[in-house]
Amino acid sequence: MFRPFTTPIEDIAIIFGHERSLSNGEKRIYSVAALRISQDATISEFTSNIRSGKLRAREYAHSQVSEAKLKSAPDEITVSGHLQDFLEGVDHIVGYVPNGHIISLEPLCNNERIIDAALLADYFMPWTGAATAKSLWEYLHQQERQKISFSPLEGAELCVDFMKHLFGTVLNDTTYPAASALRYYLRASNTLFGTFCCHMLEHFGDYFGNSLITPVTKPETADWEQFLDTVPKKEKTTTEHEAYQELPEDDIQQLFEQLSHKRKGYSVRQPQVDYATNIAHAINSNAVACIEAGTGTGKTLGYLLPVMEFLKRNPTQRVAIATYTKSLQKQLYGNELDACRELFGQYQDIPVSLIKGKSNYVCAHKLNDILSPLLDGIELLSWLYFANICYRYRIADLDDVTPRIRAYFDEGRTLSNIAQEVSAGSSCFSTHKRCPGNIVTAEAAQSRLVITNHNKLVLMESDSQLSNLFKHCIIDEANHFEDAVRTTLSPEFSTSDIAFYCRYLREQCRKLILAPSTTEIVENQAEAVVSEIAYTITKMDAMREQFKQMNQAAAYGAVPVTPVHLAFTDGDAVNDLKILLKHLVRIHELSAFFAGKKAGDLPLGYKAISRCRTMRTLLQDACVSLSQIHKGLHEDGTWNSVHVFPRNWLLCGGQVYMGAFIRETIIKQRDTIVFTSATLTHQSSFTPYRRSLGLGKADMVTFLDEEASPKPCFVAKIAPPFTPDYSLVVPSDAPSGLYEHKKHWLDYTLTVLPKLIEYNYGATLVLCASYEDLEALRKNLETSYDGNYPLLFQRKGEPATALIEEFRTTRESVLFGVETFWHGVDFPGNTLTQVVITRLPFPAPNSPLMDARKRFLPDGVFWERYRYETAIKFRQGTGRLIRRETDTGLVVVLDNRLLRNQRLAPCPVIQGMRNIPERHRGKGWKKAE
Repeated sequence: MFRPFTTPIEDIAIIFGHERSLSNGEKRIYSVAALRISQDATISEFTSNIRSGKLRAREYAHSQVSEAKLKSAPDEITVSGHLQDFLEGVDHIVGYVPNGHIISLEPLCNNERIIDAALLADYFMPWTGAATAKSLWEYLHQQERQKISFSPLEGAELCVDFMKHLFGTVLNDTTYPAASALRYYLRASNTLFGTFCCHMLEHFGDYFGNSLITPVTKPETADWEQFLDTVPKKEKTTTEHEAYQELPEDDIQQLFEQLSHKRKGYSVRQPQVDYATNIAHAINSNAVACIEAGTGTGKTLGYLLPVMEFLKRNPTQRVAIATYTKSLQKQLYGNELDACRELFGQYQDIPVSLIKGKSNYVCAHKLNDILSPLLDGIELLSWLYFANICYRYRIADLDDVTPRIRAYFDEGRTLSNIAQEVSAGSSCFSTHKRCPGNIVTAEAAQSRLVITNHNKLVLMESDSQLSNLFKHCIIDEANHFEDAVRTTLSPEFSTSDIAFYCRYLREQCRKLILAPSTTEIVENQAEAVVSEIAYTITKMDAMREQFKQMNQAAAYGAVPVTPVHLAFTDGDAVNDLKILLKHLVRIHELSAFFAGKKAGDLPLGYKAISRCRTMRTLLQDACVSLSQIHKGLHEDGTWNSVHVFPRNWLLCGGQVYMGAFIRETIIKQRDTIVFTSATLTHQSSFTPYRRSLGLGKADMVTFLDEEASPKPCFVAKIAPPFTPDYSLVVPSDAPSGLYEHKKHWLDYTLTVLPKLIEYNYGATLVLCASYEDLEALRKNLETSYDGNYPLLFQRKGEPATALIEEFRTTRESVLFGVETFWHGVDFPGNTLTQVVITRLPFPAPNSPLMDARKRFLPDGVFWERYRYETAIKFRQGTGRLIRRETDTGLVVVLDNRLLRNQRLAPCPVIQGMRNIPERHRGKGWKKAE
């Protein structure tokens, strides 16, 4: 796809294939369809199954190809011959293998130059998420598809519809003017990928027979910046603390009654009214509130409605709503808010904006600095991918980079290095008027309601444009807030990033050394920079070996740093880190000629000089992080970790206890702050949660600054509108999930899981305590399980969206997941009737944070926090089962430690499968008995 291709393009072919995994790990196509499209818009088709053995349940669910059809189908050699005859004369093929890779199509087609349709979707339409067949179909048809299966011919036709939409709408320069710049750089990439895309745009009507759609109406242009938005004109705002009109708490009931008359299917729920009344009370009294509301309460609308009413009554006031997950942000901004404004017309004039952290956005200024006439091939296509994200910043961001994009473009870290450099998280200044991060920040400064994430809320007061604006905050999914604060404030030091910055500076310094016009002073400084960089890289490599000597486990994951160790200089890691820091600072100082007033006199292009300035800023940020980390190595109350990779290492650190920061910085700066979630309490007590926020037990929160006024603080626990109907059981023969019993536990789990799946007719969510556990189960079950129910496994680094949709659609499937699936996912009805918790979710005792807590906290406080975190996560996991009043089912825990720790459980624990009430047993239980 990324090599030059100059053969004239005539007919094109679309090939869709279903892939199966063999027992030896190889992949084979078992069902295929091809459509040949000529430039006169005529289409011919080919379709065939391929003789294969029995399919796994998931493979059958995607294709619905029966065992009988596969047995009677022609063999692979025969099908390949017929397909190659069908494709004779076709050099341009678009292939699509759902849940697989197009490499499986190559032997069938005898062609290695196949363009991946899924890559086209990920590249040009990153906002759509994982490019599964079902998600693409739903995006194109704007409706839900009730089944996940596609016949090969349906799949090929889907690809045709996708290409019509991509080249006729998404890249149409009439509706998307920036497409003319994309075309220029696609052509300049000198690749099959770029040539094919340009050809399809130019000959759209020839292939698809629609002369009414003309994607190319403007000439190609290299001036990509002309299509960027600009920061809106700043309007006058006030940050003065003004008195405001209270929101009458007695009127809350009426708001929801009005909603019941306007919204079809909605009825007033008293718990939701009680919840909203507490929100109003917090705002009226300038209070700190911790409010737990069980599943089914309707929290989102419960706080959104009183917030909008408050803003309507107080035109000078502003509110920020922060969530932990992107899915809830999208639900708030897209669904709930739109419905609220539609039903209550008086809210239409309240300006609202969605803002993410600046590191989510591409800095257009830095992206332009990277652009060079020397870029081509994969490098230029990688740059263009980020340019498209920069254009589409409203609906796409740097978090949307998919594993497929990385697989194709990140060889040699090309994509990762560009992503690191162009992130607006640092070195994106307010003078960059065309940068998306500055645009959305300016819009947020003019808004009265901002929807954001926990991390951005933490940093909001350090943003000069947003500081002191949003005095009222609702923090949803607040059980994650302390971790979000810790993550946001914990410095990281990555030697792979440092090496990237240094290599670029070294490259430019060498150019200066060789340039005849370079002054002697600059030449000497450039030589010194090259020398310092050489030593620094050598030192980082040496420290990598020192950290491995400190703890061999660092090569397999993050481990605590043991600063006093013989592996380090004079027995202390701080000595080596100080030496490394000294040389990094020296590189920054010696390269100051790139930033001085005379930098324009250097014999380098302005873009190269600008990139050098960026690299120096990033290097300076890394020095600050390294300084913070090494100073904390011997301090009480800090945690630190190191992860050693084959060619680099990652050092992290930070504060163990975040309560003081949250109280003194986040809470003190605001009038109202509401922490809300479905899981804040343990055994009905808010004490552990309040302690994590630094709130104490009193009804008033006081601050270290004696001049700061105390704030009232209250808690509220809103009972859910229904009693969850499920059973929680531990099998009589379940082993302990302790690490030292892992082999016995794994053998038991692999034996009992297939039975539980069959008894329940699938519809099961299997929650694992770690990726290590998940991988152990996957490797065994993918080869040994021969049942009727599709097994779906979460994979590290891959988005969960596609798996979630597949699980919802394939009604009898089984989903295996880790952290992502313990919270924030919703599977109502018969989609999920059984949750299996493989091990109790105790925090890993040897993790860097737990190690530091154990050293820093008194025993009683440590174990209280340890049990609290376990109980909250356990409640979240069991909560996946019951999302609606009509939901019912079974939670099975394959770890007998729960019997000794029943206070962790949200309901009574049943011991022994025979004691489960009849109504909670799966359909296959009677048959099994």
